[in-house]
Amino acid sequence: SVSALTSAILQEEEEAAAPDGLWHGNLDVGLSKSEGNADIETYAISGEAVREFGPHRYTARGLWFYATQDDERTQRRALGSMKYDQFFLEKTYGYVHGLAETNEQAQLDLRWTIGAGLGQSWRDDDQWKINTEIGVGWFDEEFDNGDMRDYLALRAAWDIFTQVTSTLSFGHKAEIYPSLDDKDDVYGLASTYFEAIISESMIAKLSWLITYDNTPTVDEMNQRLERVDNLYLLTVGWKF
Repeated sequence: SVSALTSAILQEEEEAAAPDGLWHGNLDVGLSKSEGNADIETYAISGEAVREFGPHRYTARGLWFYATQDDERTQRRALGSMKYDQFFLEKTYGYVHGLAETNEQAQLDLRWTIGAGLGQSWRDDDQWKINTEIGVGWFDEEFDNGDMRDYLALRAAWDIFTQVTSTLSFGHKAEIYPSLDDKDDVYGLASTYFEAIISESMIAKLSWLITYDNTPTVDEMNQRLERVDNLYLLTVGWKF
């Protein structure tokens, strides 16, 4: 019958639109080298992978950056995060999130946090993807000079993505962790980028990563380090 045929077509369309449960994402690589009066090398690897099936969503992100000048290391840092979301309403979900970071020049041996909260997907279509999250978790920092801090912190995060043209997109992700014990202890992390499609599976990305520590530690001369670290990257990547 016509109704049965229509129902079968709609079911096929829903199945085609449903997440396939496989990991999707991108891996980006950047490097530079100069020789002569200055011998400088930089290497960067970053990536993101997302897996969705049913009400479940897993997200993994990572960054590794390494730089040398005249064969002496000038910068080494790494950052990684994992998040699990479970939707209990069409656009509302609960999440569990973990993050770890190390930054040699900020004398950061290890910063990590784990927590949980609620998220809202305000838009999720071909033009816009907008999510916000609020939660609470445990925050821990250990520095090379022996400075250690740990406290309960709030977490506020947002993720904005828009398709500017058929080949160019813009994205901005950020999260902030204000301490519940001391108002001066605030940590923030943000990534802003433009991504251009080069071929079916290749992309180029211009990105700006900023990390903010309102109470940085001190160096060997007992001088307070900078609150803000900026990293600008031009990378080429592959989608999978």
